[in-house]
Amino acid sequence: MGSTLHFEFRLFVYALTAYLGSAQAAQAVTLEKVRLAIPTVAVMYAPIYLGLNEGLFAAEGLDLEISAMRTDLSIAALGTGEIDFIAHGGAALRAAAKGFPLKLVFALDHKAPFWLVSRPEIENIKMLKGKKIGVSFPGDTPQLVLKRFLRRQGIDPDREVSYVSGQFSPTAFQSLMNGVLDGAVLAPPFNVLAEEKGLRTLAFLGAAVPDATTSNGIVTSDRKIKSQPDQVRRMVRASLKSLLNFRQKRTAAIELLSSQFDISRRTATRVYGYALEILTPDGEISKEKVRNILGMMQESGQKNPVVLQPEAVLDFSFLKEAQRELRNGR
Repeated sequence: MGSTLHFEFRLFVYALTAYLGSAQAAQAVTLEKVRLAIPTVAVMYAPIYLGLNEGLFAAEGLDLEISAMRTDLSIAALGTGEIDFIAHGGAALRAAAKGFPLKLVFALDHKAPFWLVSRPEIENIKMLKGKKIGVSFPGDTPQLVLKRFLRRQGIDPDREVSYVSGQFSPTAFQSLMNGVLDGAVLAPPFNVLAEEKGLRTLAFLGAAVPDATTSNGIVTSDRKIKSQPDQVRRMVRASLKSLLNFRQKRTAAIELLSSQFDISRRTATRVYGYALEILTPDGEISKEKVRNILGMMQESGQKNPVVLQPEAVLDFSFLKEAQRELRNGR
């Protein structure tokens, strides 16, 4: 618990530092407050923090405030206007398919950024039978991906293992170390930290279950797109620049990972390699991958979705515009 609080405190401190840096970059320009919710501290959001650190959001006139919020609560907050954008891709898209007026406007990753990690005495997947596995909460994307993987490994995911919810990566890592869990779904950098502490990596779920796609990215409401399209445009443009800088500025990205997660440069270098594998090259995700995300609805118990076409939950018009501007040197 202490370590989890430490990571959350570091998230707050880093956001504050990034805010101060952004304010300097904006100089005398009045910034517009924009609120982004993320589900947990994880590497797929590192490009956003790099962009904050480099003043890219402030350059767009945005004072970006980031907070950690559970997926279901963030979707509700987006609907009420308490939050402007959320980064809960897969679950948000499935909510949109149920009729929530949401759109994915920028994709950060295009592979499930999850690793199945176990205690060292569990040497293979079959040994997870009868064991406790940590997940964020029931029906969330990590559990859906895990269930599909277990089923293909010959394990009944509903009868032969048990789940402990509330185990986001920082907490799950500590629970594994303390022997509270037998296995857990971890996102970087916690999969790397787990290996360094002697825990066992059983599978990279993004590769083992390629059709169980997830896409963390920037999601907003239809109302926001209609009422404040310029804010959405600037948010997407800053996010794209942040992602490209993260990919191109290797040294700066590794330094950020080391600082943000309080890890050594050596560990951060390994984490950076994993990040490049899961992040999109240009903020876009294919319609086929979105179909895979929506296709997981039945596995979460959701029946008769209102829509199942990717076009109904995507709006990449702002992204296409930003890509054209960058190609033209703007």
